[in-house]
Amino acid sequence: MPASNLSVQAVNSYSARIVWLVPGTTTRVQIFRNGRLIDDFPFAGGTGLGYTDYLLWKSTAYSYEVKLLNAGGGVVADQIATVTTPAQSGSFPRLYSATSFWNTPIAANPAIDSNSAAMVSKALVPYVGSANMATTDAWGKALAYTNVVSQLYSVACTLYDCGTSISFHIPSYAQPTTGGDHHLIVIDPTASSELDMWLSAFNGSWAAGSRYIGPTNGWGANCSPGQHCNGAVATGFAAFGGVVRPEEIAQGHIDHALFIAMPYTRSGFLACPATHTDGIYNDLAAIPEGARLQLDPAFNVDAQPWPQWEKVIAHALQTYGAYVGDSGGTLSFAAEANLDRGYDAWGLAGVPNPPSLSSLPWGQFRILQLQAC
Repeated sequence: MPASNLSVQAVNSYSARIVWLVPGTTTRVQIFRNGRLIDDFPFAGGTGLGYTDYLLWKSTAYSYEVKLLNAGGGVVADQIATVTTPAQSGSFPRLYSATSFWNTPIAANPAIDSNSAAMVSKALVPYVGSANMATTDAWGKALAYTNVVSQLYSVACTLYDCGTSISFHIPSYAQPTTGGDHHLIVIDPTASSELDMWLSAFNGSWAAGSRYIGPTNGWGANCSPGQHCNGAVATGFAAFGGVVRPEEIAQGHIDHALFIAMPYTRSGFLACPATHTDGIYNDLAAIPEGARLQLDPAFNVDAQPWPQWEKVIAHALQTYGAYVGDSGGTLSFAAEANLDRGYDAWGLAGVPNPPSLSSLPWGQFRILQLQAC
C-alpha cells in the first residue's frame, strides 16, 4: 500500500483519529505523538487501522509518527502526519450518568447534619494550612485512554478481591502515579468502561493490589446504593469520580462534585454513598468517609482576591460539594496527574504548582445530613 495512506483527523478538542490502510506484511504498529511513544501493539496487516489518541489540549498542533513493522522487526512503512485540535465546543465531558451522585447538584436549603459545626471545627479548620489540590505525578490520579487494538493484558492481583479474572486493553504510555497509592485509571471509551487499579505496577505485564472494572456511564461506585464493596479508593467509589481535570479549570466551571481526602476521618461509620471505609478516629467530630461537604453558598466567591482557578473550585464546592473519599495526610482535592499526558496541562490551565487551597474559608463549610450505609 502507498505510504501516503496515513491520515490523522481531529475528532474534537481533546482527541485525534489515526487511520491507515495497513500493508499485509505488517505485524506490529508503533504510534508516536510529538516523538513520545503512545502505543505499541501487534496488528495483522491487510486491513484498516483505526486508532484514537486522547488527552490532547485544545487549539494545539501535534505531530504523529506511525511505524509499521514486519515479523522480523523490519520497517514496512514509517510516516508522519500533523493535526491541530480545534477550540473546545461546549462543556468538557464528564464521567458517569447524569443521575450519578457525582453529577447531582446540591438542592437549595439542604438538610445540615446536627454535628456539622463540631466536625468542621475539629476535622477541617486545624488542617487548613496544608489544604491543596493534588495535581502531582505522585498524588494525583493517573489517567489513560485505550483502544481495542491496544495490547490486551490479564491484570494480576496481589491483595484484595483477587477472585475475579480481569483483562483490559492498556496503552503503552499508561503509567501509575509515583506516590504510595500507585493509582492508574484506564478508560475504554468504545466500551464505556474503566479499569481502576491501586498499587499498580508494570513489569512486562500488569499487576495491582486491587483492580476493578466498572461503567463510565453508571452510578459512580463499584456497587449499588446501600451495598458494601471495595474499590481502588477507600470508599469503593469509581476511582476517577470527583477528579478535577485541567480542561474544567480552563473552561471556567466544574460540573460535578469533588473528591476530598482528609486526615481526621471517622472509624466505624460508613456514610452514603460510600460502600467501604478506612476511617481512622473513633470520634463523633471526625468526618466519616462518604460524607458530603458544601461551601456555604452565601459566601461571596467572586468578591475574593483569588486567582480564577481557585474561584472555579470554590463555585463547584458551593454547587456540587465534595465527597470524603479517603483518609490522607492533608485536606486534598483529587485531580488528574500530568504524567500520562506527556505535557504540563495544569500549566496551560493556569494552575500553579503546588496549588494551595489554604485561603478557602474552611470554617464556612458545612456537612450535609449524614445517612448511614
